[in-house]
Amino acid sequence: MKRRAFLERAAGAAAILPFLPIGATVSAPTRTDDKKPNLVWIWCDNLAYGDLGCYGNQAIKTPVIDSLAQSGTRLTQYYIAHTVCSPSRAALLTGRQPFRTGIVDVLRPDSPTGMPDDEITLGDALRAEGYATAAIGKWHLGDRREYLPLQHGFDHYFGLPYSMDMLPTILYRDNDIIERLPGDKVQNITERYIDDAISFVETHQDRPFFLYFNHTLPHPPVNLPQDCRTPGRSIYEDAIEHIDRQTGRLLERLDALGLSENTLVVFSSDNGPMGEHGDTRGLRGRIRDSYEGGVRVPLIARWPGKIPAGVAVDTPAISYDIFPTFLALAGGKLAEDRVYDGQDIWPLLSGAGAVRRRAPFFWVYLDNVTAMRDGQWKLHVAHRDKALDAPELYDVEADPKEAHPVNQDQPDILERMLAQVKAFEAEIPKVWTLQYPVRDPEKRKSGVRRE
Repeated sequence: MKRRAFLERAAGAAAILPFLPIGATVSAPTRTDDKKPNLVWIWCDNLAYGDLGCYGNQAIKTPVIDSLAQSGTRLTQYYIAHTVCSPSRAALLTGRQPFRTGIVDVLRPDSPTGMPDDEITLGDALRAEGYATAAIGKWHLGDRREYLPLQHGFDHYFGLPYSMDMLPTILYRDNDIIERLPGDKVQNITERYIDDAISFVETHQDRPFFLYFNHTLPHPPVNLPQDCRTPGRSIYEDAIEHIDRQTGRLLERLDALGLSENTLVVFSSDNGPMGEHGDTRGLRGRIRDSYEGGVRVPLIARWPGKIPAGVAVDTPAISYDIFPTFLALAGGKLAEDRVYDGQDIWPLLSGAGAVRRRAPFFWVYLDNVTAMRDGQWKLHVAHRDKALDAPELYDVEADPKEAHPVNQDQPDILERMLAQVKAFEAEIPKVWTLQYPVRDPEKRKSGVRRE
């Protein structure tokens, strides 16, 4: 189904929905009792695998998020689909490999590209099932009007179009720029995001809602209110604790409104850490690396009574699994006119059973595969757009730090996976990188602010 036809059907569903009797649905949810669940996705910008207490950090205090893990399920081998944020976000919102959307690297200010009009996002798909939808915080899928959230399935948008290091720092409400944020005004942006999220939840508490919430922390440059700084500590550590407290405000409001029992809350990160900060728990690599430290991130899911409490799941999953999982919970079906790379991982989250993977995980930079994971095996063949001198095969179950290649011990596995990489790479369209002008003299060529 083409996106235009999909949206027309969505409009029809929305028009019919208010006249249905209480408890009825347009298409029956597969895993709920009498009404569709609220869906809340919360993620951070560049949060490392080991930055949270529930993932082993003892220096940073994250009691709210740790409590979320204690009352829900924590995945220990959850991956993002790309090593940087724009393609990572595209994969989550479409359920597809980023190269299928054409978003293959970080989008910059003034970029002529963004989320294509023919992609069906989670906002589109859930709105078609009667959901109120909001995108709050960082977007980073195009800053032209046609690429903003309201043109891609969201009823409401409040946030920044790209990362904190990019200029100009402009704040949007829906399709309009409402403020330009110098220095001191950026410091309280997290509180403003949470205020807006609470307002959205309060306004739509009587119907199912999808809240796509994007912290801009702890991406550098980190800006925090002065009363959140701790003498002798790094601002990065203070930022993680600030995220924890502010996330707690939203969760407390869900509780106060009596919504938590029918709300799935998921907390995660978009890729590995940037710069000198960020605790990968010894995993090799960081942002832009396909090694575990660049692509393995936290994921915590809570839904009281539906997801078991205090469980750690070791089965691998990946960010493009979220689209089919959320859509199935909402009672929807995947469009049949496109390739979906993700699978419904509800059995893992609910403890109901296993998920048999249809295909390995592939990480792609521009138009070449950099790494692949299949079961316990992970193969590296390139770093960004440069092939490695020799492939590196690891048993990541036994060696998650990817310190000891097993090429010589597993020649058959190596040969099979190299053939799979070659076959998959043949499906990837050729990427022609774009050169476009950056007009602001305060920006570098890459679009980030000058020091």
